[in-house]
Amino acid sequence: MSSWVLAGVLRAVVLGVLWWALSGAGADYLIYGLVSVALATGMSLLLLPPSARRSPRGWPRRLGSSIVLLGWFLGQSVLGGLDVARRALARPVDIDPDVVVAPFALEPGHARQLALALMNLMPGSMVQQVVTADGEPADNTAEGPVLPSAAVQLHTLSPALDPADQWARLQRRVGAAFGD
Repeated sequence: MSSWVLAGVLRAVVLGVLWWALSGAGADYLIYGLVSVALATGMSLLLLPPSARRSPRGWPRRLGSSIVLLGWFLGQSVLGGLDVARRALARPVDIDPDVVVAPFALEPGHARQLALALMNLMPGSMVQQVVTADGEPADNTAEGPVLPSAAVQLHTLSPALDPADQWARLQRRVGAAFGD
C-alpha cells in the first residue's frame, strides 16, 4: 500500500510541476490544474501500477539517467535538425537514402517502445519496420507479436548519419532510465 501512496505522490508532484510549467502558473486556471493533475495521476497509476520489484533506492540513479536521456535526446534533435537543414539546402542536395538494419538491445516492453518512439522523433532517421532475425516483418496483433522481433530497419537520409550507432546509444540511455 505504501508503494502506491509514494508512487501517487511522486507522480502528482511531477505532473503538477509539468502543468505549472506549461500553464505559466496562472491562478485563474488553478482549479483546472488540480483536476487535471488528479485525473492524470489516477490514470498513470491505473495504466502503469507501481512495481514491487523496483527498489526506491534505485530512483535517484534512474532519475539521473532520465535527465541525461532527455538532454542527449534534445541535443541530438538539434544537431540532427541542423544536419538535415544543411543537407536540404546543399546543391546538389546531399542525401543518399538507405535502410540500415540494427538489432534490439532492449527486451520487449515499455523501454523498447519508448526507444522506438524517440527514434522516430530524431531528424534524419526513423524506424521503418520491426523485423525478425530472418529479416521478415515481425507483425503484431492485438494478442501480441506473431513472430519474435529481433531488429529494426532504420530509414536514413544518409548512411553517413550512422543510424545504427545512434539507435544503440539511444537504447543504452533508455535502458539506464528504466533501470535495465
